[in-house]
Amino acid sequence: MLFRRVRRRPPRARSSTRLFATYAAASLVPVVALGALVLHDYRHDAAEQGRAQGLAQAEVIAQTAIAPALNSGDWPPLGGADLSRRGLTGAQFERMRDATQLALYDGAIQRLRLRGFTGRVIFSDDGSTSSGVPVSDPDFQAAAAGQARVLVITGRTQTIRVMQPLFLNTGQSVGVLEVYLPYQEIADRLQAQVLHTTRNVAGGLAVLYLVLGLLAWWTTRSLSRYAADQRHNALHDALTGLPNRVAFRVWAEAALAESLEDERPGAVVLVDLNRFKEVNDTLGHHAGDELLRIVSDRFRARLGEGDILARLGGDEFALFLPGRTGPETVALLEEIRDRLSEEMVLDGVPLSIEASFGIALFPEHGEHLQDLKQRADTAMYQGKRGTADIVVYSGDGISHSQQWLVVQAELRHALERDELVLHYQPKVNLADGEVRTLEALVRWQHPQRGLVPPGAFLPAAEHSGLIVPLTEWVLRRALTDQVGWFAAGQRWAVSVNVSARNLEVPGFPALVASLLAETGTPARRLVLEVTETALAGDEEAAARVIAEIAALGVGISVDDFGAGFTSLSHLREVPVDEIKIDRGFVSDVIDDPRSRAIVRSVIDLAHGLGSRATAEGVETAEIYRWLVDAGCDEAQGYLIGRPVPWPHVSAEFELPKTASESERAAR
Repeated sequence: MLFRRVRRRPPRARSSTRLFATYAAASLVPVVALGALVLHDYRHDAAEQGRAQGLAQAEVIAQTAIAPALNSGDWPPLGGADLSRRGLTGAQFERMRDATQLALYDGAIQRLRLRGFTGRVIFSDDGSTSSGVPVSDPDFQAAAAGQARVLVITGRTQTIRVMQPLFLNTGQSVGVLEVYLPYQEIADRLQAQVLHTTRNVAGGLAVLYLVLGLLAWWTTRSLSRYAADQRHNALHDALTGLPNRVAFRVWAEAALAESLEDERPGAVVLVDLNRFKEVNDTLGHHAGDELLRIVSDRFRARLGEGDILARLGGDEFALFLPGRTGPETVALLEEIRDRLSEEMVLDGVPLSIEASFGIALFPEHGEHLQDLKQRADTAMYQGKRGTADIVVYSGDGISHSQQWLVVQAELRHALERDELVLHYQPKVNLADGEVRTLEALVRWQHPQRGLVPPGAFLPAAEHSGLIVPLTEWVLRRALTDQVGWFAAGQRWAVSVNVSARNLEVPGFPALVASLLAETGTPARRLVLEVTETALAGDEEAAARVIAEIAALGVGISVDDFGAGFTSLSHLREVPVDEIKIDRGFVSDVIDDPRSRAIVRSVIDLAHGLGSRATAEGVETAEIYRWLVDAGCDEAQGYLIGRPVPWPHVSAEFELPKTASESERAAR
């Protein structure tokens, strides 16, 4: 595609940046949450460690200082009695004071009280006998029950309060030791540990986040690249790299709207490669693929900025050419045609490719892309049926757009419901007027429109591929009817028209053979009429199929000879039993010397090839008599008989009288 677009920033980069930012932000949340959880747990562990140290220190004081002072031999053992009732002896009091003063001096403790179970202060470092933790305090109750409790008290100074049960050497609790220990040093040490751990955790999490960020960056780039590739593949043909049918519709519609807004003319062109199937069948699909790539490159070389080139599928391409008039478009396509036809070599085989171009101009032929494509398609197929390879839509050709779609759908149902009928037009021997052959002509008995002539539906059938089952139906019905007139004593042959599509279908000769066997018809009683267009297409393939059919004993007739552009070499390659001279020449033999010369030449050509010469469109006795004098073998036309159901065909034709006979009858 060569299509100008303004891009401020690549969409892929914007998408990748947004995706990375989202991924990075999403990754940051769990990293921060993990860091907060780790620090919270560590702080909790540090606080527990401080409380454990306080309990241990209080236990040491109780066991090494208080208990020995109370367990002195100067005073009988307490025997587990409550200190609230026993109190202390003087010696015990002195030893308690000495022990606590040393601890206070060293800073090991801040305050100390020895209390009985009733809450009475038995000893305190400052000599007071009041205050302290209330007896109702849960910590006091727990200590009185034999379980130590610790509490960190924060304020201007940090202190650990320990409620420690006091056990003597008897193993029984005699009171509660209320100790206040300094916590600042412990807190500072724990804080230092927390800060150190925080730095380590933060560093580790930063590294983790960096790794996650790198993974996120790599992942988003990969995802963005994959998404871009998927978008590209969805809009481009994998073989040629050209935009596909979807992309052409989207981009061409946008360009068309812009052109119409700016009042600029332009064209939509459909291109179909001729005889592409022959390359695939002969050289293989890999050669066909290479051919399509070469054709795409040659297209690109001739297009400019703003032009859109797309491959719609198979061997069909589409062009959107803004800013060009009809003559400019034709001139460009002539350059492209000449470039396409230049010789190329595929698998060592030199060949050239031809194409058919259909042009629809805007705004003359429409302002909607779908309408323009349909009209370009119409023009392209007009070119395929004629001699011009570049055709501009004129509006007077066969339109097979929406109407053809309706006809095709109804025709499918007509085949299923057996709405088709055959009429037969006789071909007579010019010498004696005897009917030799009936040509089967299909009609459509439409339930609403009545009897529909073939021109109203056969072109649509040929374009859609319905011609294949339609021809099979005609063959079967014609051979069945022939059985009927054989039973009635008539030995007429029957001729059936076949199209180029039929010759392209694999197994067509086998189908003809099976139908002959099915109806028990001798092959010599069947004639297949092939148009010049069918012979001018894939010459070798058509000749091969026709030779297989002729080998069955079936007669071959070239229909409408002279109306197309068949090379005489085709007649040399094809076993022809009959050449039918096109009505366009036959109808003018009386008034036009050139037409007379052409008809005589075709008669001589047919005889030289050992074939019959049959004139089509004989409508006057004067033409009939001229054909007899010219040596033509057979004729058909309205003078002889119109197409009718076979029971209505006359067995003989009354010969027109010569001029002398007419004069004698008049006398």
